[in-house]
Amino acid sequence: MNYIKIENKSNNIVDNFVADNNLFALFDSPVNILFIDNFLINIKRFKDVFSKYGMSNNIFFSCKVNKAYTFLKYAASTGCGIEVSSEYELKDALKYTNKIIATGPAKSNNYLRLAILNNCIVSVDDIEELKNIKRMRLKAKISLRISNLQGDISRFGINKENISDCLKIIKNSNITLEGLLFHFNNYSIDARIKAIKELVKLIRKNNINTIKFIDIGGGIPINYCSKFDWENFNFNINKHMFFKDKDFKDFYPYYSKIVGEKFLEEILKETKKDLADIQIYVEPGRSLLDNCGISIYKVEYVKELYNGDNIIITNGNINCLSEQWFNTDYLIEPKLIPRKHNRNNKDYYASVAGNLCLEQDMLTWRKIKFPHKPLKGDYLIYYNTAAYQMDSNESMFHKIPLVKKYYVIKEKCGYIIGEDEENDSKIND
Repeated sequence: MNYIKIENKSNNIVDNFVADNNLFALFDSPVNILFIDNFLINIKRFKDVFSKYGMSNNIFFSCKVNKAYTFLKYAASTGCGIEVSSEYELKDALKYTNKIIATGPAKSNNYLRLAILNNCIVSVDDIEELKNIKRMRLKAKISLRISNLQGDISRFGINKENISDCLKIIKNSNITLEGLLFHFNNYSIDARIKAIKELVKLIRKNNINTIKFIDIGGGIPINYCSKFDWENFNFNINKHMFFKDKDFKDFYPYYSKIVGEKFLEEILKETKKDLADIQIYVEPGRSLLDNCGISIYKVEYVKELYNGDNIIITNGNINCLSEQWFNTDYLIEPKLIPRKHNRNNKDYYASVAGNLCLEQDMLTWRKIKFPHKPLKGDYLIYYNTAAYQMDSNESMFHKIPLVKKYYVIKEKCGYIIGEDEENDSKIND
């Protein structure tokens, strides 16, 4: 059997919750569980790095990675800002804070006006967008997203050679240029260090004395599994490990040498002298949600195919685990929780499918080794799904309701468990 183990790295808060509770009694599946204690721990680690280098709490939680209101609430409660990419995300974020960076291309007038009136920083993606803001004649705080740094070509941002054109537009207007920013579609520390140094030179060259910060965006990786599991997988990977010999070409880096707050620290260590009084802003999403969520699905039945492959059919689907939409597989294997424990402990190999009438509706293409054959009513737990997995691509296909979310907070004598709900606060629009 072509099986390679890739287990989620151990986490006491999540592991203890699963071990301490009868999940069948607590939750109907499918369900997403959010772990707030880990979220606060991750935030504190980033805050401590900023403090070590004499900087403020410059964390802006990138809310696109998870739609939960609970994460917005607790991010704001720690003094973090929120990075939004649409008018709709902005309206949600404003119920908790106005320490907000409004990003995204093709911003509507309504989106721009709402952000400006609520004193948010508008991340400008294009010169035409900057002209549009100027025509509004409102007092606006902006940053300019700069493209073509380190030769990185992108459809987003303003070419660095056009910075002088932007300064001419801003001159004699109600606009204050407070920052510059960039986003790289990679996980390179070195590229970010060089880009910061390049922007500092650009600031000095153009004598922009209003700049308070450089925003380096996100792209800060996390470790889902051990170094051994990741290297072993890459060494042994072959198409026979997957249902129908699916041939995947690309995977998220499930293990990296430097991750999370250490990634930020390496950048600050190499750029602090160049920056002088300029602050670094970050927009982490994935790295703040490391081990902050699990997704639970129920086994409906098992199909044993004529070619020897086995498929576990669940009440989840491809819209509940977003990695599959990017022509890749979510490699962290699910844990089987049996409803009854009197089982024959004979290894059983199977992939995992969903409840949609689509051939490609697979939660896990990889063939997983389970301790015994799953039965109807058993639960499958997918670990570390809070970032980009559990709800990024959710939809009501077949009119199936969206998966509910519950948050968990550890107390001395147990757990606080509550349903993720919206704050009803008013916003200035």
